[in-house]
Amino acid sequence: MRFLILILIALFVAIGLGSLLARETGLMIFSYAGYNVQMSLSAFVFALFAVFLIVYIVFRLLGGAYRLPRNINRWSKHRRHRRSEKYLCEGILAVLEGDWQRAEKFFQREAPYSRLPLANHLAAARAAQKLGAIERRDHYLRLAHDDKPDAALAIGLTQARLQLSEKQTEEAYATLKHLSVAAADQDRVNALLLGAATELKEWPDALRLLSDPGIKKLVPADELGAKQLAVQTGLLREAGNSGKRELLESTWLSLPRKLRNDNTLIVEYIEARLNFPDTADCEKLLRKCLSKEADDKLIVLYGFVRAENVSKQIQFAEKLLQNQPDNNCLLLTLGRLCKSHSLWGKAKSYLQDSINTEPLAEAHQELALLLEQQGEPQEAAANFKRGLALATGQSDSESQKLLPLHTEEPLPEDLTK
Repeated sequence: MRFLILILIALFVAIGLGSLLARETGLMIFSYAGYNVQMSLSAFVFALFAVFLIVYIVFRLLGGAYRLPRNINRWSKHRRHRRSEKYLCEGILAVLEGDWQRAEKFFQREAPYSRLPLANHLAAARAAQKLGAIERRDHYLRLAHDDKPDAALAIGLTQARLQLSEKQTEEAYATLKHLSVAAADQDRVNALLLGAATELKEWPDALRLLSDPGIKKLVPADELGAKQLAVQTGLLREAGNSGKRELLESTWLSLPRKLRNDNTLIVEYIEARLNFPDTADCEKLLRKCLSKEADDKLIVLYGFVRAENVSKQIQFAEKLLQNQPDNNCLLLTLGRLCKSHSLWGKAKSYLQDSINTEPLAEAHQELALLLEQQGEPQEAAANFKRGLALATGQSDSESQKLLPLHTEEPLPEDLTK
């Protein structure tokens, strides 16, 4: 449109000049160094226009020649950009087809001339890892960092995810710890760091990350709950292994009230507390839990703790037995409690009932110890073997082959005299 307007303006100017010159041709005289040159005004105008046109064309040609290398370079760069975009698209199609070798090849072809080389390098790193080429993966990640240092967060998160998927948890943890210091956006870093810290059993660090409100936006609630349970379980186990009762109890009391009602954490705490004397408080805790829910793991642990009044503890367990008469774990627990209270007959009866209901290796062991204490070594040995068979997943006949009973051989006649 602009070009058309310029043509129209030039046409009107030409028409105006033509009509002006037609009415009055005029005369132009040039004098220089004794020479005179005469021409009509119209001839002078056309000559002036021709000179202007020639000068314009010459300058345009000179300017084009001066800009020619730059224009060629720009054209070549644009051509390479288009080729790089083509290879990037081919690489994406190869990824969708699952051809990682071809994908890596296409992602790296013309990558330096891509409008966004970072995307090419990171995509090539993923393809290299799929091929098991960890060294090439790290090389592409270095290229990405060299190309765009200010994209450290995107590169670091990609590197950490690749390391985690390759089970390089320690390397991923180190990468994320570095990012947590350098990156301004912490939420995505902390979400990955929580998983790495949990897997490496870095419980204090994982506990700190669980309190970060930003993580709750990125990690699903069920996954976050599972990680919280794993972290608290690890902290309890670590406190129990420390050999310090005060540390174990303070760790237990530091748990949120809701988690202190979780059976998994209760089992972990009670098992650790059994390493220390005076488990009357544990008996109260288990009694409270079993009054609400008869969990077999808690029932088994109830046989190891001791209340201040063992008779009442046995009465409580027998009350539970009225509702679950065929619970072999409860029968085993009652056998242990009666045995600890020197009720040998009841203990033996409960242990035999537990074995008859559903044999457990622990029940055979307890019964064997009781029989051995009462002077019945053969029956005790038989129960030891049956318990071993159950513990090792062997049949009773196989256990007989592994551990044959030692029969007393007759003494030589000269020794009997």
